[in-house]
Amino acid sequence: MFRTYIQVQALSLVLISSYFLIKGMLSISAKDLAELSKTKWGYNKAVTKNLTIQRADTIVGFILLLLSFLLQTINLLWPMRIGDFSISKMGVVIAIIATAIILLIAIRFSVFLQSVFYKDVMKILSKDYPLDNVADF
Repeated sequence: MFRTYIQVQALSLVLISSYFLIKGMLSISAKDLAELSKTKWGYNKAVTKNLTIQRADTIVGFILLLLSFLLQTINLLWPMRIGDFSISKMGVVIAIIATAIILLIAIRFSVFLQSVFYKDVMKILSKDYPLDNVADF
């Protein structure tokens, strides 16, 4: 059962990490791309928010990918017995439940990182630019 759990969990973590890594690039809108391409005086809060979301999602995706690699390595280094060739339905169910819990934790952690990064970036930008030059969309 435990080997099945590890294998399914590792695959699930790859899937979740892919979601976070891809979400960052898919979430940038055409409007934000246009704003990034322009030269201007000041900064744009919408673009800043989008970039902080991308950074947080990339960090979470990378952590999940490393966890998946660790689980796969444990699976490879663990000596196989004859009983390990069967698939445990209970192991699959437990892995799916654990994946749902990990996904919820990852989403919460990403939101937390987004707020931390956004506050840090806005603190830096507010020192460099007066508020009347801010493009807010």
